[in-house]
Amino acid sequence: MKASFYNFEFPYGEGSSQTILYNAMTNAMALIESEQYAEYKAFCADGTEIANEKLLHDLTYGGFLIDENMNELELIQYRLLQSRFSTNRLSLTLAPTSDCNFRCIYCYEKDSLRHSTMTEEVQQGVIDYIKRLAPNLSSLYISWYGGEPLLALDIIERLTKEVVEICQENKIEYSAGIVTNGYLLTPETAKKLGEFHVSNIQITLDGSREQHDKRRFLEGGLPTFDKIISNLKEAKEALPCQVSIRVNVDKQNVSQVDEILNILQDNGLSDVTSAYLGMVENSNETYLDSKCYCTQEFSELDYNFMVRNHINRVGRYPQLVHNVCSADAVSVAVIDSDGMVYKCWNDIGKKERAIASLLDSTFENRPVFFSYLLYDPTRDEECKVCKYLPICMGGCPHRRQFAAHNRCNRLKYTMEKYISDIALQLKRDREMQEQKKEDEEKEL
Repeated sequence: MKASFYNFEFPYGEGSSQTILYNAMTNAMALIESEQYAEYKAFCADGTEIANEKLLHDLTYGGFLIDENMNELELIQYRLLQSRFSTNRLSLTLAPTSDCNFRCIYCYEKDSLRHSTMTEEVQQGVIDYIKRLAPNLSSLYISWYGGEPLLALDIIERLTKEVVEICQENKIEYSAGIVTNGYLLTPETAKKLGEFHVSNIQITLDGSREQHDKRRFLEGGLPTFDKIISNLKEAKEALPCQVSIRVNVDKQNVSQVDEILNILQDNGLSDVTSAYLGMVENSNETYLDSKCYCTQEFSELDYNFMVRNHINRVGRYPQLVHNVCSADAVSVAVIDSDGMVYKCWNDIGKKERAIASLLDSTFENRPVFFSYLLYDPTRDEECKVCKYLPICMGGCPHRRQFAAHNRCNRLKYTMEKYISDIALQLKRDREMQEQKKEDEEKEL
């Protein structure tokens, strides 16, 4: 046996005799007493035999100790290839329009926005594309994107009807989501989204009214904050799911991001929304680096936001990553209103970054396609010696090519804090459950 390369050790609260062990390869977390920890450390140092059979079993079960012949990098590479080239699940990001009623100051699509919607020919191209793949699919997920997708609600309706029929005929599990600015989210539209199988909705509110309206205004400059809040209140009962409120953060609005939580509560929206921070980036050279935080800075801001506002951190427990996102998976595509196919949301609208076309079978852009699909972090000189590799896998594929200094997963900078918080929260939850059980037994 040998110790896994991907073991982490963190203190477990002040004055505790226990230590937290976390393994990024298996995603296992465990508490270990001081005497057992000493046995474990002795083994790691010089191979001293662990006499405690239960301890040995638990450390092996959690992946903290592994077979001495195991090559963990090869296993990570195998998982990557298995996930990256899987073809039984299809995920599409569809932009039914390249138009938008907003002109956000940091929008990475600002230079490619135009009054364009999917023609019937492009819509049929989407349907034909799904039909070709349908016989081998077990699930299909569509994210409606833009521009502003609610400007083309009729196209969403038509495509959804066709897609649902294909899925029913082929016994494919279907689900959908939408990223919208919320300005057109009426009760009637919210009801329709439910009929369209939309199970997650994202809307952006950049903190206070004052800051939001400086950053996310209508084409022409008029404010949008009050309209979005009013829409959410009026559509509350018709919403098909909870709404994720994204708060895009940079150095211009960081002091006011907490206000959105109070605003949502004051308007009776806390029960149908959940807020989180998003990092503003200078993607496609449409903003200024000087206004943006780097990943490390943002990760600290995000953690402190959750602590200040007493947001449960259990949801931030690390997740194993095989392929990172849509950009480095073969069965994922982003399709714009012209029928151009991309691998990354950040590339949409930039024709030189398109990899294919639904309307022109002769068009292909192999260099861009291969730059995403053939990257292997287990062969990357920096990544292959990084203990965060199984929960990062090289980080954002787009940043890797255009902003390498920001590519790492933000957990690299705050994982100890989250793991420690989560361990303590789980302990409190367990104690509460035990106390509740004890009280119930007393009542009997």
